[in-house]
Amino acid sequence: MSARRISRWAGRTEAELRERWERPDVHLFGKVGSTNDQARRLAEEDAPAGTIVIGREQTGGRGREGRVWHSPPNSGVYLSMVFRPGELESPGLLPVLAGLGVVRALDLAFVGLGPALKWPNDIYAGERKCGGILAEASWSGGAPRQVIVGVGINAKPLPSSVPAAVRSAATSLEGEIGAQVDLAEVADAIVKGLEAFLREPTTALDHGALELVDHYDWLRDRRVSVLVDGAEAATAGVAVGIAPDGALLFRPDRGALRRIEKAAVVPETASSRKASG
Repeated sequence: MSARRISRWAGRTEAELRERWERPDVHLFGKVGSTNDQARRLAEEDAPAGTIVIGREQTGGRGREGRVWHSPPNSGVYLSMVFRPGELESPGLLPVLAGLGVVRALDLAFVGLGPALKWPNDIYAGERKCGGILAEASWSGGAPRQVIVGVGINAKPLPSSVPAAVRSAATSLEGEIGAQVDLAEVADAIVKGLEAFLREPTTALDHGALELVDHYDWLRDRRVSVLVDGAEAATAGVAVGIAPDGALLFRPDRGALRRIEKAAVVPETASSRKASG
């Protein structure tokens, strides 16, 4: 699908947004397959670091493991940014770094939201998901050519065109704070949050970042079931935190503490009350 440029998004022109965010390039699209794909195309054409792509609507939005991300028009912010790190020793840490920055920025920008990071790349408010992050790196000879980080945030309640099962599991910024939000202000928080930790990605979370992770960790002390790739059945236990390298720390009901780097993690129940002790 060929993406069409638009002159304004959230009432702002590309020039206004470039000045607002001090960007070299901001590209606005109406209907786009995926902002990450569009940002990657621009990056491969030598778009500079800091380039931002925004879509009013995504028809092929995706999350982790290729899962569908519903992106109806004018309901949310669908934004991708180009990064060009010199080195990338811990690519698995990228979603956590991005998520941590965005969650903190949203928390500061929208009083009463109470956002949290659900390992490794989901953004929650209360007990429901309101956003997600997808980080994708392109490599050349063992070095990163570019990293594209996309963020999707439900700013407004999802319309009835979105499947009921998705709507029941999701929430929005407006739904949580009980007031209208400006999409450009949501984008402000995303841009600020992404650059908080990704301008120079670290190999491990330092003490300050770990304290923030502990504060915003949605899974911490919750009973969950973990299904590791290749395993025949899920293992029940308690999520106890996030390690400095971004791995999930998981204590199964039987056995020693484990580090989980890639797995499906599901709270034991939909309401997912925190475990005691």
